[in-house]
Amino acid sequence: MKSTRYCVFIIALVAVLHLWPRYAFSQAEHVEIIHPVYEFLNRMHVRGAVTGYSRSSLPLERKQITRFLRDLQSTTLPLSSTERGILARYVEEFVDEADGNQRTVSIFGTAMKDIPKTVFSDNITHLYRWRSEDGESTMYMDFLASLEYRALLTDEGNTNLSLGQIGGRFRGTLSGLLGYSLRATNGTAQGNRSLAMKDQQLRRNFTYGTLDKDFFDLAEAAVSISWDWGSASLGKEKRLWGTGRSNLALISTNAEPFDALQLHARFGAVRFSFLHGSVLSEMELLEGFRPYYDAKYVAMHRAEVDLFNTVRFGVFEAVVYSSREIDASYLNPINFYKSAEHAGGDRDNPMLGFELSSLGIPDLELYGTWLIDDVDFARLGDAWWGNKFLWQAGAITTLIANTELILEYSRIDPYVYSHRLRGNQYTHDGASLGFELAPNSDELYIGASHWLTPTLMLGLHGHFRRHGQNEMDSEGNILVNHGGDIYESLDYERDSEIAPFLAGVRDDSTMLSFTLRYELGRNIFLHGKYWYRTRSSDAETNPGKHYLSLLLDIQL
Repeated sequence: MKSTRYCVFIIALVAVLHLWPRYAFSQAEHVEIIHPVYEFLNRMHVRGAVTGYSRSSLPLERKQITRFLRDLQSTTLPLSSTERGILARYVEEFVDEADGNQRTVSIFGTAMKDIPKTVFSDNITHLYRWRSEDGESTMYMDFLASLEYRALLTDEGNTNLSLGQIGGRFRGTLSGLLGYSLRATNGTAQGNRSLAMKDQQLRRNFTYGTLDKDFFDLAEAAVSISWDWGSASLGKEKRLWGTGRSNLALISTNAEPFDALQLHARFGAVRFSFLHGSVLSEMELLEGFRPYYDAKYVAMHRAEVDLFNTVRFGVFEAVVYSSREIDASYLNPINFYKSAEHAGGDRDNPMLGFELSSLGIPDLELYGTWLIDDVDFARLGDAWWGNKFLWQAGAITTLIANTELILEYSRIDPYVYSHRLRGNQYTHDGASLGFELAPNSDELYIGASHWLTPTLMLGLHGHFRRHGQNEMDSEGNILVNHGGDIYESLDYERDSEIAPFLAGVRDDSTMLSFTLRYELGRNIFLHGKYWYRTRSSDAETNPGKHYLSLLLDIQL
């Protein structure tokens, strides 16, 4: 029943699109959010060199990125030599591919003795490449591999971990309309398991984290239908929804991929996005150690408009519901979720929010987000637990050549994202979909990125966090609830209705990191990261921890 509604919806959409006047553009597949082209477009947007670009809902279709790069080719804004070099590399990767004149090599068609020279050349390299004569149908197959070394550095000795992954990626477009992408890897982890479990991706991986194996597998796959004013997609992929940089209100970097249906529409300066997805509830082990996940879904939609080339205004809604089949009212992309939730018996977890960011100020972007999880205007100002807000404000500047500076403050009130009905928390697979911060926390984030050359980028980042924890006994039972846990809502018999911000057991943390990314050859990356972290909750036993990571990432 649940899958049938999705299928009927997709079939109906395909039928409508085949009758709708459209143009074939090719490059309908999505570009993964980890691709560094987004960093470049973010910077060019702040500089005022590209218009219409929005990072509020990623990933983008490949053809959209190509269009932005074409615009940058004709910009009158003076670019530095490094920026021109970066642009040239992405033009070769995206624009030349669309135009059919890309310098590319297929490893499957290369003699064995020439493969090392081919791999480390500056040409675009694929395992295999096919393109129709009219350029509207394509297929690319890439080899993926990575090798990473991690270490926890202490005076008593280092704790080490080695990670290796190997796999492949298929992507392409059919008839300029249907895009597809599949990324799958298998990996193994050797070394200290407690260090490995600090990695959220490994910790939430069922094979590694739950079954206690030494290997893991990761996969993302999506199909998309594209037309001249919008697109639709269905699949499992990493997404970002929000305007923040360190944290995002709707879907942040800490959210693992999940299956979802998405719609996007663009009408001039207006953009609209819709998502309905299936997320993982908390796992229960049934008889025979059989894992069970109750049904759980998330729906969200967002509209934004650029006003007079001065400001960008966005409004969004999100709702989480569980323990029943798909609710048709949340499949309606333009429905008002809060009213639908009331009409359905007030049993779900809806949220409403607003975003505002500046446009038209060269080399400076100011932005902010206000999320309303719940509100009673008559109780504003007295720290009532039911007024649950999330605030974020930030500034990005590119005034210094080849450098991006970010200052961002985020605050999440007590009980935000939580819900009185277990299963309706704003979570997926044991972690928040939105802010990485726990409720009753705030963060000051300072970041700097500098491109020394088109292939070498350095970064410096600082996260300064405060958190008010719930008071617990030695067995993990709540003594006093301060709204500091996303899985614990208010218990009217036990807890006070007044929940002051940052009340509770204070747990402050600082994380400073230095990052390096160097492109050894086309799509062969060397990543280095050193970070130092302190937490007040374990200051007596661990005054500070030093971590090191070295990663070789190959995508050919």
